[in-house]
Amino acid sequence: MYSKLLIIITFIKSLSLASSGILNVGFDIDDTILFSRDVFQNIPQNKKNPIDYSWVNEQDEKLSVFIEPTVELINYFSENGHNLFFITARSGENGETLARFLSKKLDLKIEKNKNLFFCPNEKIDGIKHTTKHRKMTSLKLDLYYGDADSDIIAALKADVHPIRVIRHKKSIEQYGSNYFGNTLDGESQKNPFSSKDLKIFYSRSVGIFGESIYPIIWEAP
Repeated sequence: MYSKLLIIITFIKSLSLASSGILNVGFDIDDTILFSRDVFQNIPQNKKNPIDYSWVNEQDEKLSVFIEPTVELINYFSENGHNLFFITARSGENGETLARFLSKKLDLKIEKNKNLFFCPNEKIDGIKHTTKHRKMTSLKLDLYYGDADSDIIAALKADVHPIRVIRHKKSIEQYGSNYFGNTLDGESQKNPFSSKDLKIFYSRSVGIFGESIYPIIWEAP
């Protein structure tokens, strides 16, 4: 009930962002729509460093699980006539396979480079930077749902309202919780927040970057 109420409140607040009353809404893929932990944990050694996304994009049907509350949210926006876009930091090799998988479950026509976009990070001076904000800007998004700090930062850079989907605790351990930095490293100045701090942010429904927090509760496999 709480999650559905939050959907309605977020929706009402967001109407002011779109003069037509129709929103352009974007979604991240991994840990937002798909619980894809098992895909990334099973990458063969010869397909790591760098990750072979032509292999990754073909594995979701076998190894990934849809996050049902996000599916319900997508259905809600779709049924009410809003425009949906999907933006992932994966690279696009065999992206058509991912598009077909998403289309089947979400009952939407999802096509690579039409409403599914692959925006891999780029390295500048050895530091990874998101490129998602460029696509968000060109699509004139009003809202963007994602789980990672980089999703929130990309939305802010694109002047899009960011909404953080709470990543399940069973997701890949190497990410930590990946909220407000890596919460597994609470002793450093770079990552000052602990898991206990997260609960405080969650209780306020506002994150460190000022983003809304969407408290999805579901049972991971």
